[in-house]
Amino acid sequence: MNKLKSIKRNIKFFLPIIFKLCPVMIFLILFVSLLESGQNILWIIMPKEIIEELSGDKNINYLIAIVLVFVISNFVIGIVSNITSSLINYYSQKTGVYISKMINEKIMSVDYFQLENPEFKDLVSRSQKGMYDYTNGIYEIIYDLRYLVSNVITILSVVGIVIFSKQYIIILISVIGIIVNTLINKTSLSIQKNFDDFFIRYDLRLNYYNCTIFNNQAQKELRVFNCKDMIFSTSNDENKKAFYHYKKHTRKSQFLWTFEGFFYTFFTRFLTMAFLVYACTKNKIDLATFTMLFTAIETLDSSIFNFIFNLQRYVQSCNYQNAFIDLMELKSVLKCGDRHIDELKSIEFKNVSFKYPGTEKNILDNVSFKLDNKEKISLVGLNGSGKTTIIKLLCRFFPIDSGEILINGINIEDYNYEEYLKKIAVVFQDYYIISYSIKSNIAIIDDNQDKLYDCLRRAQALDLVLGLEKKEYTYINKWFDKAGINFSGGEMQKFAIARALYKDCDFMVMDEPTSALDPKAEAEIYYHFNDIVGKKLTLFISHRLSSCIFSDRIIVIDGNKIVEEGTHKELMKNKDSLYYKMFTAQAEYYK
Repeated sequence: MNKLKSIKRNIKFFLPIIFKLCPVMIFLILFVSLLESGQNILWIIMPKEIIEELSGDKNINYLIAIVLVFVISNFVIGIVSNITSSLINYYSQKTGVYISKMINEKIMSVDYFQLENPEFKDLVSRSQKGMYDYTNGIYEIIYDLRYLVSNVITILSVVGIVIFSKQYIIILISVIGIIVNTLINKTSLSIQKNFDDFFIRYDLRLNYYNCTIFNNQAQKELRVFNCKDMIFSTSNDENKKAFYHYKKHTRKSQFLWTFEGFFYTFFTRFLTMAFLVYACTKNKIDLATFTMLFTAIETLDSSIFNFIFNLQRYVQSCNYQNAFIDLMELKSVLKCGDRHIDELKSIEFKNVSFKYPGTEKNILDNVSFKLDNKEKISLVGLNGSGKTTIIKLLCRFFPIDSGEILINGINIEDYNYEEYLKKIAVVFQDYYIISYSIKSNIAIIDDNQDKLYDCLRRAQALDLVLGLEKKEYTYINKWFDKAGINFSGGEMQKFAIARALYKDCDFMVMDEPTSALDPKAEAEIYYHFNDIVGKKLTLFISHRLSSCIFSDRIIVIDGNKIVEEGTHKELMKNKDSLYYKMFTAQAEYYK
């Protein structure tokens, strides 16, 4: 993307956000830019007036008036400028919080399959780096806009002063100096961008190491299996690469900064001073004009340099922030349906084939089955046969490769995504409990204590909760409350079941919902299975096949295909069936 398009895209995206959140910001930027430019011009003109008066009539009253005007003007401009700058900073922070919210909401709403896509992770990382680390986000745009306007006004004013004095050659000296410094700065920004691009992937890996080390669950594995050396050796290798790149970057940057300072001091300043001294000795300008022009050229050099620097930095910021705009403009491929769904009555997989993005092997191959209203279905099979994948597809986490999934005879993708998800509750095999209170984890959709207690009772967790000092307001672990409790895996799994029950949906999915429970608790769950799930269409996945006895029907999947289907009694009649072999093999351990 060329620079002009990048700038245009940036302005088109961010300016409406600024207008929406704080329209007064634009006025404040113009106002403070005028104030700062006016202050620069005062510092050029006022000393000339004072020197001329001192060299002429030496009128004390006039001199006092000039000094008072100069001092008071600078004081007032400084105060008003500081107040305005504070307001701009306040509105910038407000806008920055909104930008952070946009990133979080996008990650929460993007198609699930993107979260497992390395390219998407890189895009999120580049977005966050581009908005927070490399450019200061929305504040960078506001800052650059403010100083670009201020510098333009100052440059035009100073050029007018120099032209009026008819000393044109010093403008030429300044222009040559600025061109060289601009080229140096452009090279410096390019070096910085290459350095930043390298660190995007490095930071992703470094964050992974840090998250692993600070993860309580991970620490158990790391300590028992003595993984410290493995973690540290790989992270040290990453650090060595990073420090090598940092060393090269520092050397190049220091060389450019040194050369830039040398050129500015010994070319621009020396030639300007030499020319003005020559003009003064030849009586082409007086001392007052000499002072004014010297200050004007200093201001002109500074303003032109700052203008080009801010412009180049803004272009660089636009390049970095393109990743954020790309993220925000990323379209969903699974949330485009608009049909309403009143009740979920049936689910049908019709010749569905699927493989995960970036892989070649089909996890499901031409799979077909149907779940009817209020049935209790068990889905069983060997590890890796595609059971959990079926759940992900039912949740519309991934697009299928071929075939279709029908809800009430209509393609699943035709339904409004949010409405459809309201009809499904899932207890995932790798369930996740947030470090909030028990109540916050379960009663997410509303606040109904009777319903909460009923769901906890059905999940065999009510006695546990009522026995706690703070009952359902007890926090899970100690992240947000020192009095929080580290519950066992089985207790947490009961909370996950209660959360699914509380949603009170048409379709319940339970993927290994008793894997962390002790045998007694598991038996209680199975014995009260109908009470737990109620009269709902339920898909039950478990490696403990004794649970299948309570199901209306059993679907057996093997080698990415449906191989058997029927009731427990029907499938046990066929001693050559996979289900019979799995059930009897497992039953041997209980004899």
